Amino acid sequence: MKINLQWIPCHRRPDRSFYIFGKKMPLCARCVSILAGYLLAPVSAGMHIVTSYYLIGFLLLPMLIDGFTQQWKWRTSNNKLRFFTGLSFGIGQSLLISNLVWFLVERLT
Repeated sequence: MKINLQWIPCHRRPDRSFYIFGKKMPLCARCVSILAGYLLAPVSAGMHIVTSYYLIGFLLLPMLIDGFTQQWKWRTSNNKLRFFTGLSFGIGQSLLISNLVWFLVERLT
């Protein structure tokens, strides 16, 4: 079964993708890890996890630094770093979503 991932905005560059058994993954390393971090969103919202916005900012910052310093050609990144910064970003966004969900639930009830 083939899954259509064209709706995900990813560059899909071979040099920035993981290979499993010689096959290139359909998304880059950073996008795969961001999506893995998003798996925490329903769990954190369901468990009523409300987190400090400082922690959320701390989780979002590494990918922003990695991405911008790479874009500005100050340095080059590697797939391991892209994976961990993307995972941190995905978890941070999940916690932000959880905070917003519970903010709205408390305001609307």
